[in-house]
Amino acid sequence: MSSKGPDIEVSKPLQDDPPSYSVIAPFAPPDSYPPNAPSPEIMGIQSGLELLLQINQLTVREKYTTSQGWGRSFDVLNNASQRIFQAEQKVVCCGPAYDVTITDNGGMQVMQLLEDCGCSCTREVEIQCPPAHPIGSVKLHWNNMVTHLSVMNASQEVVLLILGPSFQTSIFGNSTFEVKSRDEQHVVGVMRMESGNYVVSFPLDLDVTIKATLLGAAMYLDNLILSKKEYVGRKARSRN
Repeated sequence: MSSKGPDIEVSKPLQDDPPSYSVIAPFAPPDSYPPNAPSPEIMGIQSGLELLLQINQLTVREKYTTSQGWGRSFDVLNNASQRIFQAEQKVVCCGPAYDVTITDNGGMQVMQLLEDCGCSCTREVEIQCPPAHPIGSVKLHWNNMVTHLSVMNASQEVVLLILGPSFQTSIFGNSTFEVKSRDEQHVVGVMRMESGNYVVSFPLDLDVTIKATLLGAAMYLDNLILSKKEYVGRKARSRN
């Protein structure tokens, strides 16, 4: 007669699911997950943006060359530190206040960031994909106490907010800006300026057009801070 030993329950290894935009907890930026190769035939996704499907972190790194003149050049890296986009800012006399062309590694234009007017009444950049087809925009709200930008979709509806230290006090050195839900109740991402690079974190399941708009927001924020630094520098020199 055989006897049976006690049943032994074998525990299964726990698996962490990617963060969800709808349930992400306050003050909990998403973790980094290695991206999978996206399918090239994704219905409803603008050409080029399918690279953002399995990404929840981007790094914008400026490139310095002796031939770039007044313009600026950037590499956009995924969370595996692989370059997925390149960006070129064009500075033309009497041209747009802000004009950036973003291309993939094959040189095909994927996005354009365009601000027609830099007047003091309003500052807003439009994100287009492909060119002349708006997918979102980012508007700066003047506030001496905090930095406040609205992230809007193609219908000009506010979907996210970017809040951080004021340009008046914290534009030199590293700084952190929170990406919040439009009711400001949840932190759904972070923009960190680290050693001149911008690291943008957001939920993995965020709509790709909003991911693209956040990329545009990071680059636009960098340009606004640079403009403020140059203004402060000119003002300091004029006193001497």
